[in-house]
Amino acid sequence: MKLFNFFFLFSALLFAEEIEVTAKQFYADENARRAILTGSVVVTKGKDVLRGEKMIILFTPDRQVSRFESSGGASFSATLEKPDSKYEGEADELVYLPSKGEYTLNGRAWVEDLTNKRKVIGDHIVFNEQTRIAKVSGQDSAPVKLIFTIKDRNDTKP
Repeated sequence: MKLFNFFFLFSALLFAEEIEVTAKQFYADENARRAILTGSVVVTKGKDVLRGEKMIILFTPDRQVSRFESSGGASFSATLEKPDSKYEGEADELVYLPSKGEYTLNGRAWVEDLTNKRKVIGDHIVFNEQTRIAKVSGQDSAPVKLIFTIKDRNDTKP
């Protein structure tokens, strides 16, 4: 199948970077203000990446992206500044709200802080990249899990 490649340009300062989206298929409905992409979908904005087998992109009336909905191997990676850190996450379904900098991950979800070597696992995770707050919930059969490392007082490694 032909790989479809297109670019969205944001006019708001917060979204001034170019976004590149690649997928095997693309469908757009200007009246409904949405685009539906399928087949190895990858959305890239600077160092940040969203992935999934299917992605729905919703737009505001003034043509700004309001929401990304990804499913089928949905994942993200985000590089944040001040202080510099890198996060990755994965779930059955992922929703990203650019205006809030908020990721919602549902079903077999995890988010990892690669810089500080911390990971949360749960059925439902809400992670805000602006506040760097994660809210995690699990189920009786699969409770929330937090994995992190601490320095041993005898550890002399930096």
